[in-house]
Amino acid sequence: MAKKRSYRDSHKYASKGVEYDEHYKLRPWQRYLWSREQEIISEILGEYLGDRDIHLLDFACGTGRITSLLENRVKTSTGVDVSGSMLAIAKNKLKHTDIVQADITTENILQGRKFNVITAFRFFANAEPELRLAAIKAIADLLTEDGYLILNNHHNIHSPWIKWAYMRHNQRNPDGIFNVMTIEGMKELVGQVGLEITEIYPIGFFHPPRIEVPQLIVKAIEKIGCRFKFLTRFSECHIAVCSFRK
Repeated sequence: MAKKRSYRDSHKYASKGVEYDEHYKLRPWQRYLWSREQEIISEILGEYLGDRDIHLLDFACGTGRITSLLENRVKTSTGVDVSGSMLAIAKNKLKHTDIVQADITTENILQGRKFNVITAFRFFANAEPELRLAAIKAIADLLTEDGYLILNNHHNIHSPWIKWAYMRHNQRNPDGIFNVMTIEGMKELVGQVGLEITEIYPIGFFHPPRIEVPQLIVKAIEKIGCRFKFLTRFSECHIAVCSFRK
């Protein structure tokens, strides 16, 4: 039986950066998710950081989506990723960010530095369990005691839309990468390094496969879904704010 590739290797080919960036520009659902992520990230910074100086690390920063949103709002900004093609796109977007090409799960390139905000988007759900653990350990070592890790899970298996996509993918491409997570899995993961989830923001309550739903309908359903905490478990994506246990 062929050994499955690690998620470490899945973004290293030459055209990945361009493909990834286009993915968010052209697909309506991805544009919607990104608009909600921007709103939530801004809300989190205001609520949890207030007027504090922010020293940001964007882990697995890719083409600089999150970093470009935040670099003008923070004191210092650093982005790290293993993919040269992804970082080539990021360099064209970012003006005040220290861009580092490295795998911090195996290299101590940031040793001695500390960050009070670390973001990690579209990584943990995609990574295999061993890589998830290596990454969360590396991140915890770089987070200040009073800092916050902001991570997302864009493949919540309790979402009916993700469950459908997961089953369909495994039928058609059983050797491909389509990992999933749950809220419980997120809590267990961060708990292994002394972190706890302080708040979860849900995104994506209505995403029927292969159907382009008008944005007004999506936003209306989203607004209703966010009112009821028990529905958070069934949203497609989660953004979690994590901090060290007191």
